[in-house]
Amino acid sequence: MLKRHILTLGAILLLASLMLAACGGPSTAELTVDMHDFAFEPAQLSVPANAQVTLNLSNSGTLEHELVIVNLGERLSAPVDEEALGELVFWEEELQPGESETLEFQAPSEPGTYQVICGIAGHLEQGMEGTLSVTQ
Repeated sequence: MLKRHILTLGAILLLASLMLAACGGPSTAELTVDMHDFAFEPAQLSVPANAQVTLNLSNSGTLEHELVIVNLGERLSAPVDEEALGELVFWEEELQPGESETLEFQAPSEPGTYQVICGIAGHLEQGMEGTLSVTQ
């Protein structure tokens, strides 16, 4: 009788483990991006929707740079309008030359391709642009 209860309990625990694994926990992503004069490396990034993102960001350039993720469906063109930039930003971080930081943010919930730019005046004109692909 005891053996039967132990087997039943084992089967229940196994089933619960499989159900939890199928649901999956919150996703995470780690990105490493270097900003230099005048590019992001890499320029194309990808994360799962709603992932908790750890971003290792560095500025190896000689100028201040800013990584700006623009809201989905929006696109900024040069010259960047500072007022428009403030209203269209999903996330941003600015670094001085030689600085590095490890930052965290939650990825957008809506899948799609998001424009990534440097919001510093004149940098988008120099081609400092990339994309963030948010996948389902």
